[in-house]
Amino acid sequence: MSQKTDAPLESYEVNSATIAVLPEEIDGKICSKIIEKDCMFYVSMKPLQIVDRSCRFFGSSYAGRKAGTYEVTKISHKPPIMVDPSNQIFLFPTLSSTRPQCGWISHVHVKEFKPTEFDDTEVTFSNGKTLELPVSCNSFENQVYRTAWLRTKFQDRIEHRVPKRQEFMLYPKEERTKMIYDFILRELGERY
Repeated sequence: MSQKTDAPLESYEVNSATIAVLPEEIDGKICSKIIEKDCMFYVSMKPLQIVDRSCRFFGSSYAGRKAGTYEVTKISHKPPIMVDPSNQIFLFPTLSSTRPQCGWISHVHVKEFKPTEFDDTEVTFSNGKTLELPVSCNSFENQVYRTAWLRTKFQDRIEHRVPKRQEFMLYPKEERTKMIYDFILRELGERY
């Protein structure tokens, strides 16, 4: 994995290549270590600031995405976040987002994970690289499953966003006319 630059970048938005946004102390200040598919670099923003900036980049905010997660799943503690649904960018926190040690992991890039000898978690990512995170394997597994649940719930909403009574409008005019005619006959048949 190559390193893009020695000096920390000023800002960053999460994208489809982002694997993890992790806290890193540099000169006594909490910054972020960004792991992408083929490189690693630093940004002089805290992980939560990057997540919020990324949510805003895609038209919302961290608070808005957190509220959206709650509306869909009722998850309020360590909620996963949908940063960008069109690109399937879902992140989950390793700890409570209020803690400075909290990092963010991209759900789509988690290939496998297992416990370490000292109750941490070793994660293998889609690029084949591994990383040991200071979080229990049970907690990490729970976050992976909660994020999968959130992704599924949002995908279901996207796929079924057209109300059933309006679906016939998607058909050509001739088919719509026949569907309406068949519907009327069915309704009349049930009543008489």
